[in-house]
Amino acid sequence: MRVDVAVDGAVGTLTLDAPPLNLLSDDLRRALLDALSDFRARRLRAVIVTGRGRAFCAGADLRDEAKLTAEQVQAFLDADEAVFTALAEFPGATIAAVNGYAYGGGFELALACDIRVAARAARFAGVGVKLGLTVSTARLPRLVGEGAALDLLLTGRTVDADEAQGLGLVSAVADDVEAEARRCADVVASRAPLSVQANKVGLRHCARLPLAEAVTYERGEWARLQRTRDHREAVSAFFAKRPPEFRGE
Repeated sequence: MRVDVAVDGAVGTLTLDAPPLNLLSDDLRRALLDALSDFRARRLRAVIVTGRGRAFCAGADLRDEAKLTAEQVQAFLDADEAVFTALAEFPGATIAAVNGYAYGGGFELALACDIRVAARAARFAGVGVKLGLTVSTARLPRLVGEGAALDLLLTGRTVDADEAQGLGLVSAVADDVEAEARRCADVVASRAPLSVQANKVGLRHCARLPLAEAVTYERGEWARLQRTRDHREAVSAFFAKRPPEFRGE
């Protein structure tokens, strides 16, 4: 097992533990997918992904990548994308607690999460141009805009935590990144689960639509959620001046 799995209440934590750089391997990918599947079945409301040691994840092992035949390349790429998609499509929030190096595929792993928080030692880089490859051209510009993404991807330069926050790549920089990620996870876990999921799906779906179609979609989701038990509970709790008890119903 290359991933430590922990559950505390409605929050799951996945800690990459493949020293020294937490490189993506078949074992690590499989462990992440298995854990995320289990978390989904248990209806956890938030997931934290972090790394042990000096790296969050430094990407794929170049020794493995160099051995790929033309027939194996697509399966190799699909294996990575399966993990990234599982994070992006998880019903609750996924939070990357970036403790150190997030390079290449590790950068993409962080980008696939909904929210990113960084330790002061965190470093980010899309290193494709340094390896004669391409990576992060799909997700990165959606987060930081085309101009900033071109700067990072055409130079392959490394970004520290403060610059990452300035670019909007991370939402917070913290001395204790796991505590900050847990604080964020607890906040999301206290919200209405169906609403959290609808906001995740809706934001990404609406980004691909013309404005009028996006507004129509959003109004349809509002009407759907307005009929849920959780909405009625929220209104009742508001007037009773008590915390709501959301069930995802």
